[in-house]
Amino acid sequence: MKALGKVVVALGIAAVAVVGGSIALEQAGVETPLNAARNGAANAALDATGLKEKADAALRANVDRIAQKTGMPASVVEGAIDSLDIPSWQVTSVPAGATATGTSTIDYEGVGATVTTYDDPSVVTIDTGAGAVTMEVPPSAQGYMGYLGYL
Repeated sequence: MKALGKVVVALGIAAVAVVGGSIALEQAGVETPLNAARNGAANAALDATGLKEKADAALRANVDRIAQKTGMPASVVEGAIDSLDIPSWQVTSVPAGATATGTSTIDYEGVGATVTTYDDPSVVTIDTGAGAVTMEVPPSAQGYMGYLGYL
């Protein structure tokens, strides 16, 4: 019985060390197995909700409004939406050394979000007030991040 108690205590200490170490490494911008597992679970949940497809559809439904706000022709806005390729975005972590460069507040049908951009254009963080998630931005979309304020 004493041996079992020692094993349980040792496992508890090991778990605290692994989780604590992973958190410290994550805060330093180092990808860890725990972080990768969390991001993988978040991607699966996000894919199951269909939210990325809904966001893409909302942009497409507002092409004329976006064109008016940006002064771009509707065909250019449609091309930008195609390049954003929102359905391919994945949950990730902010890379080590990335610094926030700006925020945009977006409101659609009463649902608001704050989008933070970084000096590393491969990521954005979206905060809905219920929680924040960092998304990997595909290379085809990175040039369009400056237009977020028009949405």
